[in-house]
Amino acid sequence: MKMKSRIGVLVAVAALIIGAAVMGAPQASEAVTITSVTVTVGGTTWCDTTGSCTNKIWDLGVGGTVLATGNSLILTQTGGVHGFNFDTSEGNLPACSTGLGTPCATSITVNGFLIGPGNDALANFNGDPSGPLHNEAVNYVGYGATPAFTVSTGYADNVHTNPCADADGDCQPNPFGASATDTFIGGGTSGLGSAPQGGANHCSTQVASTDCFDAGVVRITALDVPRVPEPSSLLLLGVGILGLAAWGRSRRA
Repeated sequence: MKMKSRIGVLVAVAALIIGAAVMGAPQASEAVTITSVTVTVGGTTWCDTTGSCTNKIWDLGVGGTVLATGNSLILTQTGGVHGFNFDTSEGNLPACSTGLGTPCATSITVNGFLIGPGNDALANFNGDPSGPLHNEAVNYVGYGATPAFTVSTGYADNVHTNPCADADGDCQPNPFGASATDTFIGGGTSGLGSAPQGGANHCSTQVASTDCFDAGVVRITALDVPRVPEPSSLLLLGVGILGLAAWGRSRRA
């Protein structure tokens, strides 16, 4: 085979290898796995079941909860026999309350990362005077972010009798609850012993009712994280580049 023909074949093969490497490199984004969550408001801390706090309330599943780009993990009270076990506006008392003039400190750690700069939505913006009337519901407010996910906080309250205090008046931040794309870890509880129903979107206080919420809400949303090319794709790309380099040397010879 003549030299020019051999060089032409080499160039063609190198180009094909580079093309295969580029086309074969995965274009999908990496999924985000949430393996641990810890929330502290005032003097009380809540965490997932793998954590070291006293209030272990969220089971993220074996290996954690996997989120595709744009999907969210929503954490709130888990209801059932535990009832209102994420009542973040009350869990900080008496260390910081409206009458004491001490701001409530809130911190959230996800996958070992301390998220910030933060907000006071979980503590009802230090505006909870207690009692059966004051409604604490608030829509999500941005809390902080990492390159892999964002965190926002809100409050769900369909127990206290005043009209729902969130902007759309349904007593909860939205989205809230399970969906086809979002993972919801939480549950309603009985309103027995709480204030009576206050109107639209409030829960029932009947014994059989299990739809009452008085709890902070943490929403973790996965961002678009580009996937790192697989080693096989990188190898193909490297072989193609070496082939083109060899062609360049042969032309100079």
